[in-house]
Amino acid sequence: MNSHDSDLLADLLVKWEEAFDEGKDVPAAELCTEWPHLTTELQTRIDALKQTAWLKRDAARPLTDDREAVAKSLTGELLSNRYRLDELLGRGGYGQVYRAFDFQLRRVVAVKIGHARTSCDLLLDEARRVARLKHPGIVGVYDCGEHDGMMFLVFELVEGRTLADAIRTKRLTVHEAVGLVATIADALHHAHKQDCLHRDIKPENILIDAEGKPRIADFGVACTFDEIRKGRAAASGTLSYMAPEQLMQETQLLDGRCDVHALGVLLFELLSGKSPFQARNQAELREQILFRQPTLLRAASPSLPVALEITCSKAMAKHPADRFESAEVMANELRGWLESTKKTKWWLVWVAALIVLALAGAATAWNRPEIPVSKSEVIHFDGQTRIVTPVERKLPVTLEAWVKPDPYTKADCQFVIGSDVPTKYGVGIGVCGAVLSAEYVGGMINTPIAVPANEWSHIAGVFTETETRLYLNGDLVHTGPGSDADDTSTKFVLGDVGLTNPIARFKGDLRGVRISSGERYLDRFRPDNEFSSDDQTLVVYAAKSIDGKTVRDLSGRGNTGELEVVAKTGQ
Repeated sequence: MNSHDSDLLADLLVKWEEAFDEGKDVPAAELCTEWPHLTTELQTRIDALKQTAWLKRDAARPLTDDREAVAKSLTGELLSNRYRLDELLGRGGYGQVYRAFDFQLRRVVAVKIGHARTSCDLLLDEARRVARLKHPGIVGVYDCGEHDGMMFLVFELVEGRTLADAIRTKRLTVHEAVGLVATIADALHHAHKQDCLHRDIKPENILIDAEGKPRIADFGVACTFDEIRKGRAAASGTLSYMAPEQLMQETQLLDGRCDVHALGVLLFELLSGKSPFQARNQAELREQILFRQPTLLRAASPSLPVALEITCSKAMAKHPADRFESAEVMANELRGWLESTKKTKWWLVWVAALIVLALAGAATAWNRPEIPVSKSEVIHFDGQTRIVTPVERKLPVTLEAWVKPDPYTKADCQFVIGSDVPTKYGVGIGVCGAVLSAEYVGGMINTPIAVPANEWSHIAGVFTETETRLYLNGDLVHTGPGSDADDTSTKFVLGDVGLTNPIARFKGDLRGVRISSGERYLDRFRPDNEFSSDDQTLVVYAAKSIDGKTVRDLSGRGNTGELEVVAKTGQ
């Protein structure tokens, strides 16, 4: 089947499902009047959708009156003269789950009993699949049996609640969400190696144990690779998390990457609190999954890191070949991001030592009233004076400057532009020793990249609540933690990050400085030789801005700066 016919089939299935939701079962022949060669294939896919439609409902929906009566009647029952059903915990598409007591081994367990309509073979297949999976991230199966014509399975009882319940009461932090999805991905990779696809990864099927660790549950619609090869794996799952190849029943494409797609959706939801597909009904949702690109993570939540947006988009790619090749690779990607944000903490010890050395220096007063402007149209700073802007710190913000540092004489920290918070860290960019560095509300960031002395370099920092990104000559050289929101009123300054910071005096030349609202740079870029103004620009200063002790704003925003002389200790 060519790609045109495949797309046409998908469109026809959407039309059929939309009509079916309205109570109309349109025959495939009627839908394929103009494309009779697709009739047989379309009817096959329609039949499969009918057979599994009941599985796509929300597993957390409330019990109907009849089901609730049945559930209550089973509480207190003794199964196989061994398992006493004590409490109904919930239900899914295949059955109800109870807290139970195993009299033989004297332990509390979970028992899943199939509905009367549920085939015993289906539950038995689930038991056989899960029995092969020995992993701390997967709920284990202990036993199976039959009661009044209904199959039951005995599982390890996970004391806790589902991820769906957990996120209803508390939003996970970015690091918690990333770590949790990485752990789930590890467990999925184990299942895939054991020839098992879950096919229904979603918050309702993730249990959070007493230690806060995720455990994958409910392999009711799972299948083996052998079942896929033999055509015995019908489309199953929960629509919001299904991959396009699952919806289209393109069995030749089904492998572990359909679970990777679900992980991408899950990660997106945990990070942003929204779905990557905004649809009014199932037919529209189906159409979006098949034909529309998912919402970009940062479009849903702009403060989130670019790296995580890339991860989500890759996991949710339309074609399996464009996704992570395995759940393990995705887990490694997520853990790599976590490690990159932790590494900056080791620099804090080093920077603290520098601060102690700087504070031990003799106190000196600043006496120079003006900043000299050279004939080459640059601003020279020698640690005696600074420029104070009227722009108050507000996240997200982008700071950038063209700098030519004087030769480095010692391993202290000197900041080019920043905003101080008294007795705390602020935000700013500069040089520590000889490497590009930054201060964020929470600590220091030091890159492994040096800023050459006596050479012009473009340095930039993008500061958000979740991430700090540093750039040298347009290259993204380091990513670190974000800055906490702080309502402290503080202004951006040039040449010295702030009065209370004794090590933050820049010595060298500046060709220009620009402060912009928002995140001006996301990835690699080509720096402007001269800073221009646009809707993001808050202020632009250059040598021609200097007029005595006044510094004109070249952006047209009217943010005139002032030269300031202050007494400062620690030099």
